[in-house]
Amino acid sequence: MAYALIVSLKQTLEPLLDSARSRIQISSSELQPIYEDLCYLKSFFDKVKSLEDSNSVEELEKDVKDVLQNARDLIESHLSDVVHSAGDGSWNSSAGFSPKMVKVKDKLSPFIDVLKAKENELTGNQQLPPDVVVPVPVLSRINHEIVELEYEVEMLQKRLLEPDSSLQVCYIVGMFGIGKTTLAKKVYNNEDTVYKFHMRLFVEIGVKYKLEELLLRLLRPLLRERISEVKKEETVHELGDRLRESLSHMTYLVVLDDLRDMQVWEQLRPYFPNVVNGSRIMITTRMTNMDCFRKYIHQKRLLTHQASWLLFYQIAFSNMKMDMYQKKGYMDIGWEIAGNMGGLPLALVEIGEVVSKLPKTVECWRKVAQNMNSHIQETSIPKAVNAGLPQLLKACFLYLCLFQRHYDIPTSTLIKLWVAEGFIEPEADQSLEQIAEEYLEDLVSRSLVIVHERSYTGRIKTCGMIHELVWDVCVTEAEQQKLFCIVNEGTSTKNQRRLSIQSDVAVGVTGSGRLRSLVFVCADAEHQDPLPVFERVKWLRVLHALPIRFNKFPDQVLKLVRLRYLAITFDGELPSSISTLWDLQVLIIISKQGTNSPVFLPLEIWELQKLRHLHCMGFDLPLPSADLHLMKLLTLSGVSFRTCVDGVLARIPNVIKLGIRFNPADHTVEVSGFQAVFSYLYHLESFKCGVTNQSEAAFSLLRFPSGLIKLTLGGSGFLWDEHTSIISDLPHLQVLKLRWRAFCGPKWELYEGGFPWLKILVLEDLDIEQLIAESNHFPVLQKLLIRRCYKLQEIPIEMGDIPTLEVIEVKDCCESLIESVRHIKREQEELGNEDLLIRIL
Repeated sequence: MAYALIVSLKQTLEPLLDSARSRIQISSSELQPIYEDLCYLKSFFDKVKSLEDSNSVEELEKDVKDVLQNARDLIESHLSDVVHSAGDGSWNSSAGFSPKMVKVKDKLSPFIDVLKAKENELTGNQQLPPDVVVPVPVLSRINHEIVELEYEVEMLQKRLLEPDSSLQVCYIVGMFGIGKTTLAKKVYNNEDTVYKFHMRLFVEIGVKYKLEELLLRLLRPLLRERISEVKKEETVHELGDRLRESLSHMTYLVVLDDLRDMQVWEQLRPYFPNVVNGSRIMITTRMTNMDCFRKYIHQKRLLTHQASWLLFYQIAFSNMKMDMYQKKGYMDIGWEIAGNMGGLPLALVEIGEVVSKLPKTVECWRKVAQNMNSHIQETSIPKAVNAGLPQLLKACFLYLCLFQRHYDIPTSTLIKLWVAEGFIEPEADQSLEQIAEEYLEDLVSRSLVIVHERSYTGRIKTCGMIHELVWDVCVTEAEQQKLFCIVNEGTSTKNQRRLSIQSDVAVGVTGSGRLRSLVFVCADAEHQDPLPVFERVKWLRVLHALPIRFNKFPDQVLKLVRLRYLAITFDGELPSSISTLWDLQVLIIISKQGTNSPVFLPLEIWELQKLRHLHCMGFDLPLPSADLHLMKLLTLSGVSFRTCVDGVLARIPNVIKLGIRFNPADHTVEVSGFQAVFSYLYHLESFKCGVTNQSEAAFSLLRFPSGLIKLTLGGSGFLWDEHTSIISDLPHLQVLKLRWRAFCGPKWELYEGGFPWLKILVLEDLDIEQLIAESNHFPVLQKLLIRRCYKLQEIPIEMGDIPTLEVIEVKDCCESLIESVRHIKREQEELGNEDLLIRIL
């Protein structure tokens, strides 16, 4: 995992090279040569996605990784020693450092020379194009009949043969090894297909392609004996023109198999003419980020357990007489093995072939069932998982296995961890969190990660591995690459860099001095004493210990001066010496005692100048005595209204997301001061406020920031006719969630011109009885969700005419409201609108 290490180490060095950004002053001449080598290494591995002699490069990568690990250890050890030995302020120390860096440079230089020579050699042989990767054969190598295809073939056949004469594109989408190619070939060779299309072309693309070669492969069957007419010097455009001209005189079916990059399709598409004769293009792909050019998407599904058994049976029992396997109990073991493959045809076929070659004894088959993961590692599945995966995504992808197999991984946590680990390469015009979110969407689009839940706005809330076998493969690779180690009872943690604690019995684990990350994902556990591991892990960057409840803040944590991410649950107060953790980017602290009556954080919290995310349930931000600002703070949540005073909010001007709790019974709060929330937060996009113990309007809605995109209110006690006009005029508001007693009163009457960009409206636990609205009151509304509004009698039928409306969801509401929703659905169907989705829960 050299690439992730290169990116992370670059981010460590960059602030040190800029004396204005770093509290530790080290001569840049000591670090600049190493930084330049890192930049070259990154550019090399960006280019080298695949090589014909990839084994030699892999060996070089391992050796480079070892040198870089040692370099990082030396640098971080030095930085930790400097911090521990110095007082406050800037630390200036290079004593004993220069000779160590010279040794690192001396060890790194030979590898750089070898890689440069290799790059020159491969570039000369044209083996290093910017988008070439070795193809990994998946289901195309399987000749066995895949079961459960009849219905899918029929559906695709119907699409290909329908009377629409315009050129259409059909996508077969799904994860690797699921049978996309097999399905496409069955449709391609169907006799009705052969009869309809004058010309059929089937081209496998994969991840190694050249556009000229693809065009030539498409042209050969069209030109036949005239292929010799194609000149070597012809450009891509000239070859494309030949293809377009040849296809323009016939009804054609083109299958582009195993498309890994939508850019390939964008390059090829202009050369497929739409001559209005019923021609079709069929694309098999793992990618889900397709274009919108008259597309039909067929999502390939995993096999059922019964179908899995039938496929496995065809292969595993192919060399065995029926009476033999029936008598000796092979059926039960075979059924178990087939079930463990999770419906993935590639795995069923490959493991079936393994089993078919074993000695015909039940014991041999049972050993396969008991050691399934080791057999999976010997198949093509591990290569298929990683095929075409860019270097910058690989560590992020494997990192998902840090969480348990069936865990719903919260995206917000995952992204913060990726950033803290240094996996995200900065870009000038985007935040690290935005880039990380794009990485995750990319992994989803490659059918490697599955989305468990999306937010109302479409952003991923929770996710996980696409398949259990993928999780197994990735855990093995991550441990082999020493990216991390999953700790259960009896696991050795010697020389590990990252530990994932997935068992309560491993809570007291002791780590090595080189440990960088410690992530607890076990069930909630009490822990009265500091963990022994804290005594030895002075270079720790990530500590995620929310499941462990401490009876006080563990002081040993304060010695971890390299921490970037700290998430911890404890009772009591946060010590003032938290300022020693000067590298913190993420601080998540939960106090079980302080949620009803929050206590202030220490004033020293303002010294954490790198802080980007602060979630402090049970705590409030104090007013600093000095002129200190948290300029990098992007999100603040968990605090009470006491934080929202002028002197505090003026010092966190770049906050994008703010979540607060408001209790008017707290007499220290001046309600009129609530306007301060919006006076200083010019970049605020998301605001969430929950109010308790309220009988009337809690605060003023005046001076809401015009850039607000998402607003969530609960318990605020506003009146519909007096206060909603202020919210409706917000020019950029897209999401509005009104929960228990956010607004009170029997009637909400909207006026024209309000909510110009509102896409999502959520009404929950409100006492509203009548909603008066027309389609022009929510001109771009997409989703309307109403839950437990027991008094609301109906939704105005005019709202069904909103052209952008996609979903109306009703949960636990009265029967008359449900009937009004059904009436809207019937009327829209009569008007030809079949797309409006109605959900009644």
